Order: sequence, then structure tokens, then C-alpha cells
Amino acid sequence: MTAHDRPVLELTGVSKTYGDVHALTGADLVVRRGELLAVVGPSGSGKSTMLNIMGTLDRPTSGTVRVDGHAVDRLSDRELSALRAQAIGFVFQQFHLAPGVPALDSVADGLLYGGRSRAERRRLAERALRRVGLGHRLHHEPHQLSGGEKQRVALARAVLGDPPLLLADEPTGALDSRSGAVVIDLLHELHRAGTTVVVITHDRDIAGALPREVRIKDGRIEHDSATGAARLREPAVPVLAGAPRPGGTRPREEAPR
Repeated sequence: MTAHDRPVLELTGVSKTYGDVHALTGADLVVRRGELLAVVGPSGSGKSTMLNIMGTLDRPTSGTVRVDGHAVDRLSDRELSALRAQAIGFVFQQFHLAPGVPALDSVADGLLYGGRSRAERRRLAERALRRVGLGHRLHHEPHQLSGGEKQRVALARAVLGDPPLLLADEPTGALDSRSGAVVIDLLHELHRAGTTVVVITHDRDIAGALPREVRIKDGRIEHDSATGAARLREPAVPVLAGAPRPGGTRPREEAPR
């Protein structure tokens, strides 16, 4: 398998528990290079937990995670930070732009610890901002930008180093519908240019408009349009802990409802 054919993200049997709370249970997901997909579910469904694990911001309780071919559980915290910086771009609902800092410097600071000169950082930042249609806003500070423009600055910062994977967490959540549509169009453009894009959202309309939809509920992936079928969910009939099911299998623990 060549590097180009290798999946950019793989989750295998991934679970995450916080005490007695099962936030994510048995998640299997393969994201191949060049895909554009949505992970969609209601509040409390496990989307944020999955995002943190996909982005290596948190480690799973069990299961394996591979990012760009690297097994996350085999990496030290320092190696994991390096992988995250090189392989993953993040866009969040909130823009995280420092007050008083012009757009050009906000983006250029994303390369602050990469060993590049200030002139090169600014050159690459200008290119990224022009890529998202903000060549005329290079020296504007956050208070001079609209919400949609702030999110575009965040997008420019996320793709500055051309990471193979872009994770967009509710990227339109703080925007009006018109600005949100512009951001979604930009994500499509980045995808067409070769970036693998995963959008985490509660908005079924956004998810339904993307080529692949992964639905999550109660900490479990219940449907993946790439498989063409819904995942079987546990029956609603209560089963005593440890009691065998028909066929001799034992019950899996349900995620909290």
C-alpha cells in the first residue's frame, strides 16, 4: 500500500469512558484520502468525544487509532503533538482569534514553532488568506471582520501547512445562514483541491449535502452511508447483566441515554 492509498484516519473498536459514562462505544471508521464527509448527531451523541479522539486531543479507553498511518497509542506525547501539527488542521465553532492581531499575523503565527523565518511565515499566510478569499482583509483585526470572515481566517490558519486531514467542528454554528453557506462552499473547494475534510455537525441538512454521512447516537455509530446500510443497534428490551443473548453472545454495555 502506497502512502497515497493509505487511509488518513482509522478508528478500530474505539471506546471512551469517563467513570461510568460510556461516551463512545465500539466505533469503527475509515476515512480515505480525498474524502469529504460529515459526522452528524444530536447534542450529547458522542460527536465531541469522537472529534477529540480523531484529532488526537484525547486518547481512547480502548481500541486503536491511526492517523496518516501512525498508530497513536505507540506515540509519546511529544511525538503525538508533532503528528497533530503536521497532519491535522482544526476549525472550531468559535474562531479563537486574538484581539488586536491582524488576520495576516493570526494565520502566520500558526507556523511560529516550525523554524521558518518571519518573512516566509507571512508569505505563506498571505497565500492561505487569498485562498479563502480574504486577500483584501490581510491587515484587518478581528473587530473589523464579519463572523464569516473570522471563520475564513480560521480556515486559512487550519490549512496553512497543507495538512492531509481537516477537522471542522460545527464550522457554521456561530454564523448566519449566508455566511455559513460561504464557509461550506470553501470546505468543498478545499476538498476539491485535495484536502480530506471531516465536518462534525448536528445539522442534518449540512450532513445530507455531503458525499458521505456518518450518524452517531448514544455514543455509537448507527449509520455510515459508505456501507449502504444502518448499523444494528442493541434491542430496547432490557437484558440482565451477564445473561447470554440468543446465539450465545453476551450483551454489550449500552451508552447512556
